[in-house]
Amino acid sequence: MTHIGVLMGLYGRDRADLFERALLSVLDQALPANVGLRIYLGVDGPLPPELEAVLARFQGRLHLVSRSHENLGLAATLNRLIAARSDEAFFFRMDADDVSLPGRFTAQLAYLDAHPDIDILGTAIRECREGQIGPQGEEGRVVKFAKDPEDARRRIDRRVPVAHPTVCLRRRVLDTVGGYPERRGNEDIAMWFRCITAGFKFDNLPDPWLDFTITENFWKRRSLEKAFIEFQSYVEGIWRLDGFTWRYAYPTARLCLRLSPEWISRRLYASRMRA
Repeated sequence: MTHIGVLMGLYGRDRADLFERALLSVLDQALPANVGLRIYLGVDGPLPPELEAVLARFQGRLHLVSRSHENLGLAATLNRLIAARSDEAFFFRMDADDVSLPGRFTAQLAYLDAHPDIDILGTAIRECREGQIGPQGEEGRVVKFAKDPEDARRRIDRRVPVAHPTVCLRRRVLDTVGGYPERRGNEDIAMWFRCITAGFKFDNLPDPWLDFTITENFWKRRSLEKAFIEFQSYVEGIWRLDGFTWRYAYPTARLCLRLSPEWISRRLYASRMRA
């Protein structure tokens, strides 16, 4: 029997209805008979009653629930789960407001089985605003990421090689790097730099296997503090990979965009620059 783990964080500002939908999209994945699913849920700080109610309904179907009494941040929450991992061969990431499409896990496992040199596998995403997800919803824009390991290494200075909630990692990745750099925001960027520096290879499935939900809270989380932490993560990562280089121009330009008015950020985020 091969076991796979799903690493998922939850905090008080997540929405109960989206959290329940995200959980169901994982639990409803059709897996081969020889693959066992274990969900590791990290609760980051206190939860309101509506989230506690959803958690209580699904408690028996979760492999592990790790709670912290105060808000530690996503990186620290994920690291608590990683430290508690068992004998899983693969670990999937999942956010508490997105939807894993049917067949996602099987598709990623099949690709990794056929490509033993790939360590970290993501997929394209379909961006959907609230109310657009589901059979009756309007389909959102598809965004793709690195097309192969070389593209991931070449372009990491300008954008992430994989979408964080679509990722499947081999166990050896976590055994080597240990976990996420613990900083308040942009833990995924720092993690991917850490992995590429360690020699791990990235790839993506070209089809969208996850519906990425864009709520109003998505824009509220893009604070000035997060913009500077993101800039720091890029600068530190580029330095470890390439030393002194002109490539610092990319995170500098990104920081300028992050500091621009929200209406400009929204338009650039929706532009073809990210497609």
